[in-house]
This record gives sequence, structure tokens and C-alpha cells, in this order.
Amino acid sequence: MQLFNGMLAYCFADSIQMVCSSDFLFMMVSCMGSLWVILSLILTLISGFSLMSSAWYKTDTISFGVFVHCIGPKNMPCNQTCIYYRTLEEIPDIFGKIAAVLLFGGWLLLSFGAVLVLSWTIIPVGLCQRRVCTPARYAQISAVVVTVLGLLVFPFNLHSQFARQICGSSFIYKSGDCSLGWGYMMAIVTVMLSCFLPFIGRYNLNEIKTKILLSKM
Repeated sequence: MQLFNGMLAYCFADSIQMVCSSDFLFMMVSCMGSLWVILSLILTLISGFSLMSSAWYKTDTISFGVFVHCIGPKNMPCNQTCIYYRTLEEIPDIFGKIAAVLLFGGWLLLSFGAVLVLSWTIIPVGLCQRRVCTPARYAQISAVVVTVLGLLVFPFNLHSQFARQICGSSFIYKSGDCSLGWGYMMAIVTVMLSCFLPFIGRYNLNEIKTKILLSKM
């Protein structure tokens, strides 16, 4: 029993020494690093959720988005009938197809950046961490640019015959009888917040360089 207690005390003391060492502290994620990880994951989830929403443009009985449109009273979602576009051929307008490709591509880039940021937290500090941090920033910058293009192209879909059947006298950037839905607004807010991700990543990259210099002194 005394031998077991002695081994336990030795292991505990060794663990405390490791935690207090500078090498272990360099591996810990800073507050800004944690913010980068959490914000990247949350914005990726919200962006995907908005893409699958039908509430981009809506009337009292019909709503349509990038990949789905629904028919039924908006205050009774359980009684709505929704049609999902599984292929590009099913999307009724050429501008809708272009917007779908851009927005889905932007979401993939944002997801890839989030995976890189998540992996950045579990690898040792140093050159490998810098090689992950930089591509993550570039992926997030590309995601913002591509998504903004998709959001700008999508309203061109209002000029299509499909949109006019729902919105009446709609035109490019003129919604007619339709109103802007929460899905589109959520996508806009998400891409606005995503603009901050590369700057947070740049701050973390500078922090990594500082830690490397301090560790070599």
C-alpha cells in the first residue's frame, strides 16, 4: 500500500512539473486561438444550416432557397411540402445553379479551414503548426470571397420564370411579392463574421512565431 501511494505521489509530482514546464505551456491554446477554433466551427455549422433552409425568399405559402423550396403555410412547418434539389439539373434557373455551386464551394472551403484550425490545436508548436495555420487562413479567405460571389449571384434568380410564378413581378435584385427570408439574412451575417477569421488566424500565427523565438532563447 505504501509502495502504491509512493508511486501515485511520484506520478502526480511529475505531472505537475510537466504542466509547469515552458514546452507544455507553448502547446496550450491561447484565448485567441480558442476563439478561432470555436468561431470557425460555429460559423461552418450555421452556414451549412442556412444553405439547407428554404427561407431565402418567401411568401405566405411558398418559400425557396438554394437547394430547396417548400409549399405550405409558413406558420405551420409540419404541414409544408418541401422539394430538395439533389442535382444541378433539378435547379430551375442557370443563375440558381451558379449560386449553388459558389455557395456550396464556399461552405466546403469554410469546412476545410475549420478542420485545419481544429487540427492546429492538437499538434506541437513549431514549424508544423505554422504550416497548418497559414493554409487554414487562406482557405477561410477563399471561402469568404466565393460565398460573397454566391450571395451576389443568387438574386439574379429572381428574374427566372420559376421565381416569377412565386413572387409575381420580380426582377434582378427586386423581390416583387416575396420578402427576404431569415435563411438569406443568416447567410449574410455568417459571411460577415467569417471575415474576421483570417485576422484572428494572423494574430495566432504571429503568436506562434513569438513562442518559437522565445523557446530558442
